Amino acid sequence: MASAAAVLEWLLRRATWISRLGIWAGGLLLMAAVVMIVVEILMRRTVGWSFRGAHELSGYVLAISAAWSFAFALQEKAHIRVDVFYARLQPRWRALLDLLALTFMGLFALVLAQQTLGVLSTSIVRNSTANTPLSTPLWIPQILWWSGLAWFAVVTLLLWTRILIALLAGDLGRVDQLAGSLTLEEEIGEYQESKT
Repeated sequence: MASAAAVLEWLLRRATWISRLGIWAGGLLLMAAVVMIVVEILMRRTVGWSFRGAHELSGYVLAISAAWSFAFALQEKAHIRVDVFYARLQPRWRALLDLLALTFMGLFALVLAQQTLGVLSTSIVRNSTANTPLSTPLWIPQILWWSGLAWFAVVTLLLWTRILIALLAGDLGRVDQLAGSLTLEEEIGEYQESKT
């Protein structure tokens, strides 16, 4: 079990690196979309010319960047959690709740990835294009969208497996590091560290 845990730790480190690349790429896409929208607004106001694609492309960018941010948010424990009772529980119960929450997150991620794969497959088979002046082949933004959601499912499965192994080994501290909700004091500490 120790070797499986070591392999999973290595995979999770690599997954964090890939997820970080995903959020940087998503952030750059968002910045490009902002520039494109600003240029279009300025062109429309000054010379009456419109690109006629900024709205469509910015929608694709939002979907793609959001999809690629989910895995990183999970790894950073940034998804919103309701933890009113969580902090009052014994560590073993908290670890079990963390595993349960990650189970549901994983099921959600798998359903998202499966459903978006269906949308992507349909677009490819039908050779669908956007009903817009750009007539974008829909498989292009959809494959980027789907890949972000599929990556989210993969990272969730890796994290779930690592947490299960830690829980079975009685390593509640590692479970808390990977999936535990931050206490108010920890959040304040992180905030203060970011300010220095």
